Parts: sequence; C-alpha cells; structure tokens
Amino acid sequence: MEMLQRSAVVIEDDADIRRLLVIVLSGRKFTVHEAGTGAEGQRLVEAARPQLITLDLNLPDLDGLDLCPRLRARSDAHILTISARPPQLTEEQCLAAGADHFMAKPFSPRALRAHLDGVLPLQGAA
Repeated sequence: MEMLQRSAVVIEDDADIRRLLVIVLSGRKFTVHEAGTGAEGQRLVEAARPQLITLDLNLPDLDGLDLCPRLRARSDAHILTISARPPQLTEEQCLAAGADHFMAKPFSPRALRAHLDGVLPLQGAA
C-alpha cells in the first residue's frame, strides 16, 4: 500500500533537538525540512506547504509566540509548539497564538510519537 506524501517543517535552533525531531518525524514517514531561525522557518513553511510544523519558542531572531500567528495566517498545518518555558502559562499563550498543541521540554520521543499518531496518523493511499 502506497503512503501519502507528508511534509513537516522543524523550526528549532538547538541542533541536537532539531536532529531528534527529524529522526522521529522521518520515522513517521514525513519529509522533513529544517530551520534554525524563525525567518528561515517561515520561508520553508511557505515553500513546503507542510502538514506539520514544530515550533520552538526561543529562537535567535524571533519569539515563537510572535511567529506562530504569522504561520497560522499562511498555513492550516498542525502547529506543535515546543518550549522549555514554564508550561501552564505558555500553553495558554501558544493556543491563543494559533498553535494546536504545546509540548514542554524536555520531551520524550515516545510522547512525541504518540502525539503524532493521535493527530496525524499514517494512512495508506487508495
């Protein structure tokens, strides 16, 4: 059975976390585009038209809370915000900014896979 083509944009300045996200998403059959800055991520979202965006809040050039509504205005992708900021207030801020979900750092690959399977399950093409 052929799989549907899926793409994701990972916007994360920490190379180790970005690599982990790429590994997990690739394992879930996403074509992954990587960005280390908010500006680069915004360009990739416009070019790749992904089904999923992972967005770190602490980027070197932009605050993810400011970038999130810009991404939402241009994309209907599932936006998963990821941050080491205090979770309770941050989750509310992320959802208000247009994100679909918030995940606190540190996170486990298992928790990320479970979230992905719940919102963007693998499906076969007809």
